[in-house]
Amino acid sequence: MDNSSFPQSLVIDLAPSSPPIVASINDRIRPLLDSVDGLRHLNIMQEGIQLPTIVVVGDQSSGKSSVLESLAGISLPKGQGIFTRVPLIMRLQNNPQFSTAPHLCLEYNGKSIEVHEVSVADAIILATDEIAGHGKGISNKLLTLLVKKNGVPDLTMVDLPSITRVPVQGQVDDIYEQIFDII
Repeated sequence: MDNSSFPQSLVIDLAPSSPPIVASINDRIRPLLDSVDGLRHLNIMQEGIQLPTIVVVGDQSSGKSSVLESLAGISLPKGQGIFTRVPLIMRLQNNPQFSTAPHLCLEYNGKSIEVHEVSVADAIILATDEIAGHGKGISNKLLTLLVKKNGVPDLTMVDLPSITRVPVQGQVDDIYEQIFDII
């Protein structure tokens, strides 16, 4: 059928004229997430004040880091053994300004270090070793990864060390209790 016979007033433009609903929600949520992240940075939870938190918890090799990779669109350390040995706070911020390459920054021990996407997994391993020591030990000291990238959801999530019920060689006998306390 030839559309030229229809009057122009009947032509419907299906292109969106306003930003998608996700963008409008992100614009309202981002200030709240920034406030909660600021309070978390002040260690207010150690005073007994609970903050809303999305936490990734599970057994070793159960796919926790893979879920976070999918949301952030970056590679994280993973494989056999215990890789997440400190709480890794991932702050995802949707930012169209970083459409070609994301802005990634690691924050720990009072430092703030910019990292490249291709080396973020190695940088996390080095930071973890500095925080928890080399080997298989864990720590409750925080490691924060700020990801500013186009298309990621505005979320803050915490990846915790894997639940380890039986210590392996090189781990302390109370590894389960230490992980339970972190959780």
